[in-house]
Amino acid sequence: DPVFVRTARVAKTAARAGRFLKLTKCLDIIIRPGQRQKDNADTAKLLSSKLMLSLSTRVSLLTIALVVVIPLFQIGQYPEEDLSMKAWGQRLEESYARSYNTLAADTSQNSTTIFYDVVEEMRSFYSSINYFPYQVSGYPEELVLDGRVVSIPGASLLADEEMPLRLQNVVKQEVSDCLISRSGCAGGSKAAAFFNFGDAKRREDGSDMAMSLFVIMIMAGLTTNLSSTIDRVVVKPLERMLGMVREVGATIIKLTEDQDVRRSGTFSEIDADVHEDVPDETILLERAFEKLSRITSIALQNNVIDTKDMTDEARGVFVDLMNMQAKPIPGSISDMTSGSPTPTSPQLGRVAKLPVPLEKAESWEMDMLSLSLHEREQVLVHIFFDSGIGCVSAALYTDPEMFHKFYECTMAGYLDLQYHNAIHAADVTHVVYRLLSLVQAEQWVSEVDLFALLVAAMCHDMGHMGRTNPFLVETGHELALRYNDASPLENMHSASLFQVCSKPETNIFKALAPDQFKKARKTSIAAILHTDNAHHFDMVKTVNQLYEVSSDVIEKQAKQGDKGGLLPPYQCDVLQKESITYLQLFLHLADISNPLKPFTMSEAWAKRVVAEFFDQGDEEKQLGIPVGMLNDRDKTSLPGSQHGFINFLVAPLVFGTIKLLPFLHPLATQMAENLREYRNSWVAEAKPDEEAISKRDADVDKAREKADELRLRVQQDLLAPPEVGKSTSRIHPWPSNYSVASPSPSSSLLRLSGNPRPPDS
Repeated sequence: DPVFVRTARVAKTAARAGRFLKLTKCLDIIIRPGQRQKDNADTAKLLSSKLMLSLSTRVSLLTIALVVVIPLFQIGQYPEEDLSMKAWGQRLEESYARSYNTLAADTSQNSTTIFYDVVEEMRSFYSSINYFPYQVSGYPEELVLDGRVVSIPGASLLADEEMPLRLQNVVKQEVSDCLISRSGCAGGSKAAAFFNFGDAKRREDGSDMAMSLFVIMIMAGLTTNLSSTIDRVVVKPLERMLGMVREVGATIIKLTEDQDVRRSGTFSEIDADVHEDVPDETILLERAFEKLSRITSIALQNNVIDTKDMTDEARGVFVDLMNMQAKPIPGSISDMTSGSPTPTSPQLGRVAKLPVPLEKAESWEMDMLSLSLHEREQVLVHIFFDSGIGCVSAALYTDPEMFHKFYECTMAGYLDLQYHNAIHAADVTHVVYRLLSLVQAEQWVSEVDLFALLVAAMCHDMGHMGRTNPFLVETGHELALRYNDASPLENMHSASLFQVCSKPETNIFKALAPDQFKKARKTSIAAILHTDNAHHFDMVKTVNQLYEVSSDVIEKQAKQGDKGGLLPPYQCDVLQKESITYLQLFLHLADISNPLKPFTMSEAWAKRVVAEFFDQGDEEKQLGIPVGMLNDRDKTSLPGSQHGFINFLVAPLVFGTIKLLPFLHPLATQMAENLREYRNSWVAEAKPDEEAISKRDADVDKAREKADELRLRVQQDLLAPPEVGKSTSRIHPWPSNYSVASPSPSSSLLRLSGNPRPPDS
C-alpha cells in the first residue's frame, strides 16, 4: 500500500533525525562542559532553551501521532485500483461473445443462458461487498442473426438493483475491446458495467470527517498545552522580572522626586507624571533613566562653583582645598579654546563672496543660468565652506585653494553643450545641497559621505557629449565598447572625476585618510552610476519599498512638521540604515529636478534639454537609425514632452521620495504648478480638442491632489499656502517669494524669502 510505504519512510527519517540530535547533544556536553554552566546563568538564553525544548518535543510528538494515526483512517476505504471490476467486465464480454457464436453455429437454437449465468455469478460475487453492479450497457438481449431473432438474456437481471442518487457515486467500467460488433459496442462506444459506490463513498466521507475531527482535537490539545507551557516557561518568569523592574523604577522615581522637592521645593512637569498610573514597564524604565540623568546632572552641578566674583584666594580655597571645580571665567583661555570652531567655519568669516543675496542662495530661487563661471564658483564655495552642510563635511577635508583648482579643472572637463554643461553641474550641486539641508543630513550622514556626494554632484556629467546611452550603444561608440554597454556615460563621468583627483594639485580628496578615501570613492561612484535613467524605476520601487517597511515611523515624523526635528526612530531606523540609498536618490533627483524649480527657470532648462535632444535626433536621422521619441524636432513640442517627462518619470519618484522625506513636500506643489503651466502652453500652442484637454487636465488635477495630500500630512498651519487669487484650474500656484529653507529647531521648514534664516543657523 503506498500510504503505508510513505508512512514507513517518514518514521524512518524521524528516527534517524532523533538519533543525530542525541549525538549532537552529547558532543556539545563533551566539547563545551563549562560553557553550558555559563549559559545557564543567562536568563534569556535559559528561557529560550527551555521554550525551544518544550516546543520541539511537542511538535515531534504531534508529527509522530499524525504519521501513525492518520493512515488508520484510510484502511477501510475502497482502493482506487479495483481489478475485479475490470476482470468482470472482460468476462462479461467473453461470455456474451460465446453466446453469440453458439447461436450463430446452431441455427436451431434461438436462446442461450451462458451470458445470464455469468451476470448472475457477478451479482452474487458483489453481494457481500459495499459496492455492486446495478446496470450493464452494450449487451442487447434480442438481436437479429442471419435473418432470425435470437435472445441472449442477462442484462435485465440487474434491473432490480438500487441505482445511486448521485452521479459522483457511479463508477463506469468499460471493456477494453469489443469481441463482436453489435449495437452499443461498435465504433467509439464500448460495452460497460456500472457500479453503485454510494455506501463506499459514505464510509469514505465518514472516515475523512473522523480524521478531520481527530486533527482538530489534536491541534486544540496541542494549542492548550503550548499556551500552558509558554505561560509557565516564559510569561510567569517575565512577570516576576517586570514586577521587580516596576518596583526598582518606582523607587528611583520616588527618590528623585524627594530630592527635587528638597532642592527646589517644586515638582517639574515630568515629576507630575509620576503620580499617574504607568501600565507599561518600558515607559517606566524610560522615565527612571531620565530621572537618573537628572540626578547625574545635579551631582555634577554640586561640585561646580561660580568663581566669577571671587578673589584669587577664595577661588583657591574652593578649588584646591575643597576639591571643587570652578566655572571658567568668560574670556579666559580655557573658554576660548574649548569647542572653538574649525578654521573654515562661518563664525570666523565667510569664504565665499556670493553674487546673490544669501537668502536666494539658500532657496530654490537660485538661478545658475544667470551667473558667470566665477559667480557660480562662489556659490559652490559657499556650499562647500560657509553653509551648514559644508562646515561639517567639505570644510573639514579641503581648503579654498584646492577647491579653486579642482573647480577649474572639472568645469573645463564639461563640453560647450546646450544642457550637459558646467552650468548644469553647478545647478545640480546646488540642488543636492538644498536636499541635504532640508532633510538635516548632517545629523545622519557621515562627514565623508556628505563631502563625497557634493564632489560627485560637481562631476556627475563631466565629459558628457550630448548623446544618450542608447545612442552610444546603438552606434557602437568607444565608451559603449569599453564599458560593455552598461551605463557608459556614467562610468566615464566617474572615471573622469578620479582622473582629476589622480593629480596632486587637483586632488580634492588629498587630506582624507586611506579608509576615508576608499569610502568617499565608493560613495561618489555609486551616486554617479545611479544617475543613469536606466535605474530610475528601480529607484522608484526601492523608495516605495522603504516607505512600506517603515510607514508607521515615517507618518509619525510627518506629523511632527518642522518644529520637532528628527525623531530618533525615524533617524535611526529609516534614514541611517539606508544612507547610501538616500545619497544615490538625492543626486539622481537633483539631476532631473528641472520640473521642481520655479516655472521660469524650469522652462529655461527644458528648452536647453529639448535643444540637445533635437541635435541628437538630427544625427540619428543622418545615420539612418531609429529616432528617439523626444528627439524629432518635427514631431516634438516642448510643453508636450515636458508633460510626459513630469507625469510619467519625475512624479512617481518625487511622490515616493516625499512620502519617505516629508520635509520635501513643497517640491511636489511646485511640480504640480509647473505641470499646469505646461498644460496651458500646450493648449495655446497645439490647440487640441476637448477630449485631449480633458485627459491632460485629469493628469494635472491628479498631480495637484497628490501634492496637496503630501502637504497636508505635515500637520502645521504654516504649510497651507496663502490664497493668491483664482485660476481657471483647480491648481493654485504658490507665491513667487515662497521658498524652502533648511529646517532647524529655531526656524520653520517653509519661509518667505524676505525673512532669511540667520547666517549662523
